[in-house]
Amino acid sequence: MSGLFEKLNLTVNTFYTARQFIKRQNTPEEITRIQNEKLRRLIGYCYQNIKYYRELFDENHINPDSIKTAADLVKVPVLTKNELRSRFWDFLPNQLPACRVSRTSGSTGIPVCILSDINSRLNNSAAVIRYRKQLGINLLTPIITLQKNELQPRKEPHWTFLQGLHKTWYINPYTNIRAEIDYSIEILSKLKKPAIIAITPAIRALAYRIRDGILPKIKPCAVLTTGEFLSNQVRELLEDTFKVKVTDIYACNEAGDIAWQCTEGQLYHINADNCIVEIIKDGRPAEESQTGEVVITNLNRYSMPFIRYKNGDLARFAFQDCPCGCKLPAISEIIGRTGEDIYLPDGRIIPWNQLKGFMNHSGIRQFQLVQNSDASLTIKFVPEYKSDVEQTKNILISRFKGLLGGSIGIDFSIVEKIDAADSGKSKLVISNYNH
Repeated sequence: MSGLFEKLNLTVNTFYTARQFIKRQNTPEEITRIQNEKLRRLIGYCYQNIKYYRELFDENHINPDSIKTAADLVKVPVLTKNELRSRFWDFLPNQLPACRVSRTSGSTGIPVCILSDINSRLNNSAAVIRYRKQLGINLLTPIITLQKNELQPRKEPHWTFLQGLHKTWYINPYTNIRAEIDYSIEILSKLKKPAIIAITPAIRALAYRIRDGILPKIKPCAVLTTGEFLSNQVRELLEDTFKVKVTDIYACNEAGDIAWQCTEGQLYHINADNCIVEIIKDGRPAEESQTGEVVITNLNRYSMPFIRYKNGDLARFAFQDCPCGCKLPAISEIIGRTGEDIYLPDGRIIPWNQLKGFMNHSGIRQFQLVQNSDASLTIKFVPEYKSDVEQTKNILISRFKGLLGGSIGIDFSIVEKIDAADSGKSKLVISNYNH
């Protein structure tokens, strides 16, 4: 009975917190007040209980009491994934509360274990309830989520309660096993207006299975992508297939659900009562229209606190109001990840933001760019069904040659599929060139 009471108590507190989140999202002064109050509490706790931060503050002569607002965080050096990995135990308090363990996807290297306590899960779930409500997902909406790869075993449907009373169904969009395909057909045929929530590559795979006639059409109430950059081409594919506006969720294991994309203004509203987001360029706050590195401070995690954590993403802040009326701070665009660039022998760097635009073509289902050890480029792609592959190759050669000239060689690898990592995410750029 005590376990059931704890679950009920957690659920009630989560929904109460979500209600507070919703009430304050249109009041910038209240958002700022709550954010700074949580920040001061977190800084004091970290100095008293976390070895890494106590040493960091002392070595840099930082008085914890001097950090009173989000603007004061610039005094604190950024935290990198390498530091987190090498000093894992120094981020844990002496009295570790009950917590869950997860792992980062490892898309930028070796995965890192992340510990989350009840307080962080409660506040993150409250943020999820808030944005799902705005996106038309009510507390009883059935949810379809997708397996991350072909070999992942299917989970049985089950009920969840923390973010609503949802029954969640799992299907595999990659499998060619007849029994699994029949199961997916059954689920997609019987559910009325479910929400589809999964990582971007899996939803893309589901859309192609529907377009190819392997799985039946479905009319979801919402489609939420996450875990990977959502290109305009993939967005068009999903919206054309599911006949609903797609919402991208910006999240990472280290910070939880950071922001959600508004269906009205396309801006990413930051869950500012749950985390502080900075975008820095050359060590300073990025200016309007500048792309910078994302730095995150989770305000509600005490089992493994992250202050000014650089997660490897690139983004731009929004400096305009969203037409939906929400006053939470916002990101205008998630660009991609650091390190997803092509380096040329003459010292030039071709950023990911340019590369992704070159690959936007109706004849390409999926792609991967591989820079070889001699600096040459292999363009690997899965062609669209019945598309003119030679014409697509000629268009890509023209695009890339116009930018690269004759500085490096370019060849193609036409494949039937590009395998994702175990996390389900795609590695869009692989560089084996020692620049």
